[in-house]
Amino acid sequence: MNLPSDSPRDAIRRILAESFRRSVCSDNGSALGKRPGLELIDDYLERAWTFRQELFGAVNLEVRAVKTQRNLHATIHKLPVELLVYIFQLALPSPKDGPHYIQSIDTLLRVCTRWTTIINGAPSLWTVVTPACGANYLAWTLAKLGSNYPLHIHCDFLSDGEFTPILREISPHIHRWETAVIVLPQTEEGRQYLSAPAPRLRRLHLSVPSGTRLAAEGDSQPFDIFNGSADWVEDVKLTATCLPWNSSILRGLKSLYLQWCKPIRVSNVISILNGCPDLGTLVFEDTEITVDMQPDPLKAVSMTKLENIYFHGELQGTREVISGFKAPNCLAFGFNLGAAEPHDSEGFLLNTLAPFYPFFRHMMLQHPKAIINKSMQDVFQIQCGFRNEDEDVVSLSLRLSQATIDVMMAFLRRVLGEDQSRKPDVRLIIGRDWVTEGVSILNEVSSYCNVVDLWLGAWPMLREFDTESTLRALTEPGVLLHLRHLIVAGDGWDGDEIKAILRKRYNPTNGYTTPLRIRLVGRGVNANYRLVWRLEQLPMIEEASWNEASKFMDRKDL
Repeated sequence: MNLPSDSPRDAIRRILAESFRRSVCSDNGSALGKRPGLELIDDYLERAWTFRQELFGAVNLEVRAVKTQRNLHATIHKLPVELLVYIFQLALPSPKDGPHYIQSIDTLLRVCTRWTTIINGAPSLWTVVTPACGANYLAWTLAKLGSNYPLHIHCDFLSDGEFTPILREISPHIHRWETAVIVLPQTEEGRQYLSAPAPRLRRLHLSVPSGTRLAAEGDSQPFDIFNGSADWVEDVKLTATCLPWNSSILRGLKSLYLQWCKPIRVSNVISILNGCPDLGTLVFEDTEITVDMQPDPLKAVSMTKLENIYFHGELQGTREVISGFKAPNCLAFGFNLGAAEPHDSEGFLLNTLAPFYPFFRHMMLQHPKAIINKSMQDVFQIQCGFRNEDEDVVSLSLRLSQATIDVMMAFLRRVLGEDQSRKPDVRLIIGRDWVTEGVSILNEVSSYCNVVDLWLGAWPMLREFDTESTLRALTEPGVLLHLRHLIVAGDGWDGDEIKAILRKRYNPTNGYTTPLRIRLVGRGVNANYRLVWRLEQLPMIEEASWNEASKFMDRKDL
């Protein structure tokens, strides 16, 4: 490798000196002009760039040689092929992840020639079919379809024309399909490839082909895929398409997700629930529920394994479906309901949700953000449940206007009870949509439960909505006697103010004896690295912490 004799630094110095000399000569009438000086600069810069590229190239070659030599002597290369393949299977993500699995395989193929040979000769590693992996990988996978390993098909977001040729190749192996994340063909040619039984199928996600209008007639025509013969399927998600609601595929499920589907009747939902005693997740997202019956609560379907429930849509139909089943072990119950009259919302809360509360660990009722931004009237969100299975702590998240506070209190009285001998421990969350004085709410809630955790969110909004008084109320005697954990989240809180409030609260004359853990989240004023230490020096402060990343709060904090 021929390198310039001058270093780049010396070359630049000589360039500047030569250019200055030539410019001076030119100003004195010399025959030398500025053009030769510019050409000299270009020449030196080109030599300097060449020197840099060749030097870096040589270093990279040396580094690569060292890495190669080190890899050749690694212990893992001495393992038997069968054991190495087993290690690959443990290290790779699940084939159900589709594209992520392909990326990991591609990384292993690039390690060394021996690994490439081993992986290419192991059919158990080539069980994912997806067009995202490229034509070469797809052809290689299809060439290995003679094995008896389960196949995981990930062919969503394709048009009919793109999916049909792939389907033509893999349809003879439907008996080996374990995962099918695919588009439902809209042509007879495409659908005929999906008429054979799928005895090993566990997961089925169907969507319409890319570019298909959701309102097209073909989308709404039910198609009993696999002739309804997929006895082991557990997870079904339908997006903008549908199966016959009486299909045997919709029986024995553990998860059902309906998104933008054809309207379904209440009677169909109850029938599906009857046929899925092990159902663990039920989601209706923008799927209209038609009311064709009023379920009898006395004959409600018992869903003992149903843990996650979510409804996004209209109030109509949701109310009837909820009345048709019981979920004694539910962990998460979420709603995002469209606009409804105040009396309908209140009736839904008090008459439909309240009786079910003892069975739910988490409940949420909320309106879309558009309505919240448009008007704060009759907007409310309630979330109730256990924070985790180890601590018997209920979580109440309140998003209310003044008009619905009375309804919320009626809900609390009904689900918590006014005559309980032992008040339940409660976590109270006050967010940015709180538009009333926090003091009266604290007094009201404390009548039915012990507030042990208090979370104040979106600090700048708290000041705007006058909920700063909630924090200052902690200095008064007898306010939240059982408070053990305080979270203040959002940018803009004042470290000195919080310290002064806590010092006043835990003045011995106030009589507070429960130790407090405080967590600050976000960027605050009058806050530095000594803030946490100073807070922990206060009496009754058991622990203090501060995390500036307000956008990345732990899930447990919410």
